Amino acid sequence: MNRFSAAVFLALLLLAPAFALRAQEGADTAPALVEPDGWTMVVIPDPQAYSRYSRNQGIFDLMTAWIAENRDTLHIEQVVCVGDLVESNGLQEPDGKFANQIWSQMWGSVSRAFQRLDGVYPYILCTGNHDYGPDIYPEGVHYGVRSSETRDTHFGEFFPIGRNPALKGVLVETAPNAFGVHTLENAAYEWTAPGGKKILAAALEFVPRDEVIAWAKDLFARPEYRDHFGIVVTHSYMLGYNKDVRRTKQEGYAICADGNSGQDVWEKLVKPAGNIRMVICGHIAAADDMDGSTGFRADPNDAGKPVYQILFNTQAMGGGWEGNGGDGWLQLLEFNPEMTRVHVRTFSPLKAISPASRGQAWYRDARRQFDFEIE
Repeated sequence: MNRFSAAVFLALLLLAPAFALRAQEGADTAPALVEPDGWTMVVIPDPQAYSRYSRNQGIFDLMTAWIAENRDTLHIEQVVCVGDLVESNGLQEPDGKFANQIWSQMWGSVSRAFQRLDGVYPYILCTGNHDYGPDIYPEGVHYGVRSSETRDTHFGEFFPIGRNPALKGVLVETAPNAFGVHTLENAAYEWTAPGGKKILAAALEFVPRDEVIAWAKDLFARPEYRDHFGIVVTHSYMLGYNKDVRRTKQEGYAICADGNSGQDVWEKLVKPAGNIRMVICGHIAAADDMDGSTGFRADPNDAGKPVYQILFNTQAMGGGWEGNGGDGWLQLLEFNPEMTRVHVRTFSPLKAISPASRGQAWYRDARRQFDFEIE
């Protein structure tokens, strides 16, 4: 045995107990409902780092394929994606060549991944800051991370209103985007959960404009939706556990000047509405730090009912900002039939697919696996 082989053997001996413990703790990797009659909503974190690099795009394909395959196993009724579908909406060089190909590849990649869910789920998408642009760079610079200089986006081209047949009868209304065009950037969805509870969800653009807040406020106030379980899906709303799950304040992106922060959305829309009971968001993440990439809080609205607010954005897990795009993590929200209880689980189809990593497919600490009662 040479010196290198001996070092590797020693390292494996040292790591073996820890790996065996993780494998034992996560041995029950087959997805299953906690309650036999429950149903699941799957939350997809920001996909931008999956679509950004071709090397990562297969991971996102795996994630959406797993969601499609487990419809019956987990009684999946809804899928929600929290925005930043791409890394950049329109990277451009002065000649308009090379970088235009990059943005089209990113949008094309994420669009193809969601094709697996077309006709299967009436999935809900919202737009993030990276879905707006365009970015313009000096000659010779092919990539950058700026975003949201304008509210221009290719979102509507790749995810048009009529794209997904499963939205028929679920999509009830859209509001105009910044250019007066009706798209899924601001959209309302209604469906009936398996136990009979009516749900109304509104997807809002990144830092929604006052006009959008007014539209959503009117929507949730309508008599026909008064007793619905209301959900708001928007990109930037709150910080992670490492920042005490505070709601976001004004950010530095150019379009934030005419938009509302997370705290604004809470004060103007969520808190005054008696029927908005949940907010789901993304945007905030931390490199290989789950506490900086996830968060949960509950605050009473003006009707005295708790609003459950969830951050899930694991895009920088699996190697940080330049890593594999997020280790394949998904959040599974399982509701009981009466919608009085939610089981939160954090699962990675990427890790579950191989026997070598299957024992790490569930995040089982108290902040990633917990239950809460809906009052």
